[in-house]
Amino acid sequence: MNFYEWFFQEKDRTPEGLFSFGHIFSVTLTLVLFGVLAWFLAKKLKDNAKKQNLVLLIAGIAIVLVQIVKMFYICWSSPDSPIMEVLIGNAPLYLCDMMIFIIPICALVKGRAKEICYDYIAIWGLLMGVMGTYAAGNIYGAHCVISFFAIVSLLNHAISAFASLFVWLCRLNKMEKKNIPFVIGVLVVYMTVALIVDYVDHHNFMFFFHGDGTPFTFFEQNLSFNVPAIYQIEIYILQCGFMALFYVVYYWIISLIEKKKLQAEANS
Repeated sequence: MNFYEWFFQEKDRTPEGLFSFGHIFSVTLTLVLFGVLAWFLAKKLKDNAKKQNLVLLIAGIAIVLVQIVKMFYICWSSPDSPIMEVLIGNAPLYLCDMMIFIIPICALVKGRAKEICYDYIAIWGLLMGVMGTYAAGNIYGAHCVISFFAIVSLLNHAISAFASLFVWLCRLNKMEKKNIPFVIGVLVVYMTVALIVDYVDHHNFMFFFHGDGTPFTFFEQNLSFNVPAIYQIEIYILQCGFMALFYVVYYWIISLIEKKKLQAEANS
């Protein structure tokens, strides 16, 4: 057996499985390394807006390159399938794939559009980094820990987590109330595009038809009543609701901090 068969094709190999030692160890090590890098760069570039933007641009290029490598391999390893069928079937239309678009866009735009991107990265990046790796039953249930698809997925989510942590540490996200509809609106548009492609070309982007081992499986199996439309509405509610809840918790924490400051000032 050569390296290609072992690493890419996973020939004669058995996946270690979700929550196996290899899964948890590889994910934890990778996220720690990317987290330390984000902390180091944020501290070093604290007051340098241009270099902060350069870091996000590099992160954006990196996550796009990871996707290009993935798509190139899939196309190359599927010579008997029409290339458009392969490209559409593996299009970056899952929630975790949004960072492939948002991070580079954030680095290239200015003004309010940049603020909206910062908020989106801040809200979703860390969640993607954690849930998209530790709870990735669709990846670690089907692929070995050290394999092409597992590592590509891990890099995708780790870069998202890195960008989010960097944005938080540099305080680039404003989290202003006026931008909330637009931040959530970005997700709604993306989800709708994914759902249309699902219906037109019979796919499962954003897990709109099947949970595939993700936490959405619970809602599919227990709360959809075997009606696809109900399950799809639940996916919209869960993902958009998470963003709304995030803002609620964020403003609640900010209000508590402000109250403590006022109390401290009153007592001094």
